[in-house]
Amino acid sequence: MRTPELVLLGGPHSGKTHYAGQLYGRVRRRPGLLRLQADRGTPSNLSALEEVLRCLEEGRAAEHTSADTWAEVLLPLADKHGNAMDLRWPDYGGEQLRQVFEQRAVPEAWRSRLTQAEGWVLLIRLKSETTYSDALSELTKRLEPRNDTTERAAHWDANAYWVELLQLLLHVAGVGQIARHRRPRLAVLLSCYDEFATADSGQVWAPPRQSLANHLPLVSSFIESNWASDALTIWGLSALGRPLVRNGAEETFIDEGPENQGWVIPPEGGPPEPDLSRPLAWLVGVR
Repeated sequence: MRTPELVLLGGPHSGKTHYAGQLYGRVRRRPGLLRLQADRGTPSNLSALEEVLRCLEEGRAAEHTSADTWAEVLLPLADKHGNAMDLRWPDYGGEQLRQVFEQRAVPEAWRSRLTQAEGWVLLIRLKSETTYSDALSELTKRLEPRNDTTERAAHWDANAYWVELLQLLLHVAGVGQIARHRRPRLAVLLSCYDEFATADSGQVWAPPRQSLANHLPLVSSFIESNWASDALTIWGLSALGRPLVRNGAEETFIDEGPENQGWVIPPEGGPPEPDLSRPLAWLVGVR
């Protein structure tokens, strides 16, 4: 039985928590390319995902993962042909990724998973990414001493931040940069895509690759030049389909269930697709 491991890379407020909960709900209740195979007897603790799903069923946003959390969820899955696989999915506070960038140091838990992973899932929330037309004007702000690592990282231009972070992670994973990478495979998910991009009158969305290139051209150029074309995919993601608040009660989620909310936009663009597992299925070679 295959045991693919994925590394989830996303900073604070990037949508990791809601995507994980919605993914769990999809493979369990509304399977697409991947489905949950809970009767296989694979030991797993899904309580964290159950809690996220419970919040969504009540029509409210879930709590963000605590900054000091590091856990690993094991999802027993099967593809549409019945082939079983255990997908290891990390759960951690997004601030930890910022700390890796600021401290230029990677904890051992990260190091081993970066090295072993078949694929990396990179969540970027474009609307939250800060860019500067003149990055040099921000240099003094960026060098000012601050106690909060998230605040310091926020003063970097997002292009420089993500390129430098990816270079650091590739180095730690032992991946050279002489030839384009085929492993780890990379899936970029532009999270909360509905707050950044818009569809035309026929609900057709532009290709996510184009959106990334328009907003973060250096990041786009870096990943396009460092990953082989068949080892890279870029998707639009709206895990919820609409914003939720923690003390709210969104009736659509209550009446229709969270498994009927949220969508992805495939790399070529087009209408929304409800199967949130498709980018992960691509990473592990399921078509």
